[in-house]
Amino acid sequence: MKITLHSETNPSSGGAARAMVSQAFSTLLTALALAVTWSSAEAQSRETIPSFWDPVPPSSSTKAPEQIHDDYWRSEFERVNKEVAEADATQVVFFGDSITLSWSLANAKGKAVWEERLAKYQPINMGNSGDITPVMLYRATKGNLDFAEGQAPAVAVLLCGTNNYVVVQSDGGKVKWDLGMETPPAEVADGIRAVAQAFRRKLTTTRVIVLGILPVKDQTKWAKCRETNRILASYNYPKDEVVFIDLEDQFLDAQGTIKPELFTDGTHLTPEGYEVMADAIVPQIERLIGMGPIKSTDQSK
Repeated sequence: MKITLHSETNPSSGGAARAMVSQAFSTLLTALALAVTWSSAEAQSRETIPSFWDPVPPSSSTKAPEQIHDDYWRSEFERVNKEVAEADATQVVFFGDSITLSWSLANAKGKAVWEERLAKYQPINMGNSGDITPVMLYRATKGNLDFAEGQAPAVAVLLCGTNNYVVVQSDGGKVKWDLGMETPPAEVADGIRAVAQAFRRKLTTTRVIVLGILPVKDQTKWAKCRETNRILASYNYPKDEVVFIDLEDQFLDAQGTIKPELFTDGTHLTPEGYEVMADAIVPQIERLIGMGPIKSTDQSK
């Protein structure tokens, strides 16, 4: 680095000039040392932040079953497969459990919002009541994402994980799951991340929105869900390929309890609840669609 210092040539000012040079040089060295320290700390910080693409540890939340034996879950799996096979210009898919399903199906509490705010995207509702992350992994890898060439959606919205804390057997009781309230939040977060990874690997041009688990009335369960969301928020996500959104603030009041007008039973949403969710995610959907399909072909992660 070349440094040019300008000073007067009066000999009587030589000592002062040398002092100024010395002070300037000392200041420069201090600034360089601080810059090196900051850069080193920043690099170390990046290294310690977990990556979205880190390997997913095996657990009850991350191991997909070999088959779906339950009649209801099987019927929903096949429903989605049929809609995917017939997809034409679908821009957005919604993948999740009963909260997702009820956007437009089952009790359809969110249907009015769906029709008004989301129908323009030609969406597919991939909700499955009572679903858990291992079954979601099965669905994501065994048919639910088998779009015809050129028909992959621009955006996928995932809402997963809440049932891992309550579901311990399939709807028909044919399969038992080592899940429930004792399930570690880290394992549930891994399950959600595994589902999101499956979407990115299967639909290489699709951008993914991962929603945090929504608040619930049961405080014991909510503590678990909240920790799950904290873990999910800590990951370094590939920019604009996977976006994590935590909706906690929209669904809780100032005291940290759920807003009763947004929930039917402390877990599922009212029409107003779906309106709040739409307010939060539609701007992101619009932004990601506007970016166009992901062009990266690196799927070696």
